[in-house]
Amino acid sequence: SPYLKQMSMVTASKLMHLLEAFSTPWFLVANQTNYHLVFFLLEIFNNIIQYQFDGNAHLVYSIIRKRHVFHQLSNLPEDPAMISKPKKRENSGDQMEVAPTSDGGEDMHR
Repeated sequence: SPYLKQMSMVTASKLMHLLEAFSTPWFLVANQTNYHLVFFLLEIFNNIIQYQFDGNAHLVYSIIRKRHVFHQLSNLPEDPAMISKPKKRENSGDQMEVAPTSDGGEDMHR
């Protein structure tokens, strides 16, 4: 387990994002050993809170804000039919669309 005197808010948020990604039902059933990733993150959180609580308020705050992740983890579906991979978005916010303009050039849209 890591020894951290003070965790930044960015680090705490990224660790919580990892837990959120690793604890989705479809990720857990995708590979037999994926549950180990969730176990190790929970072990890290437990040890930091238990042994280095002072100075790691950002982690505690992130855990409280993302408590729905823990609720979802405790209520995982057992039926394989209920577990489905999320559908990809056709046009995410990071992609740019290129549309022709009336003058023959291209116009960039987000």
